[in-house]
Amino acid sequence: MLCPKCYGKLSKDKSQCLYCGFEMKELEDASNKQAKQAKKTIYRDDVLYTAKLPYDVSKKRLLLFSIFLGLFGVHDFYVGKFWQGLYKAVTISITLILATILIIMNTITNNIVKTIFDFVSVFQGLAIIFWIWDIFSIAFERYKVPVYKDEFSKQKQLYKK
Repeated sequence: MLCPKCYGKLSKDKSQCLYCGFEMKELEDASNKQAKQAKKTIYRDDVLYTAKLPYDVSKKRLLLFSIFLGLFGVHDFYVGKFWQGLYKAVTISITLILATILIIMNTITNNIVKTIFDFVSVFQGLAIIFWIWDIFSIAFERYKVPVYKDEFSKQKQLYKK
């Protein structure tokens, strides 16, 4: 297991990082909701990503979102991974729109639409691979979720001194 702060190796009992000294028990009261807020402010660099789900993220809900709405990136939006969720939502939407146009036209003779559809299908294929990867990552507790608490902030510690 890797340290969420410096990505260094954790000690054998997995409680403390061998490089930066970060203790995993500090993650116990870290919040995903605070991480979403911190990512919108100057404290975005202090947000940590960890596979240990915080108290305000339900594994069951996250897994269900991933299985049923994962192609649209709903599980990424749920934990605050906006850009990943947006990528998945846009690629599936464009692919569905182009597929609908092809069905309505009832022919694939229009080379421009077919070329665009083929091009977008490559990105949709990547989104499907990411979706399957996320399902297994969540199920086997490897999915990284952003967490934050005030003690992680280097900038807030400077202001306190």
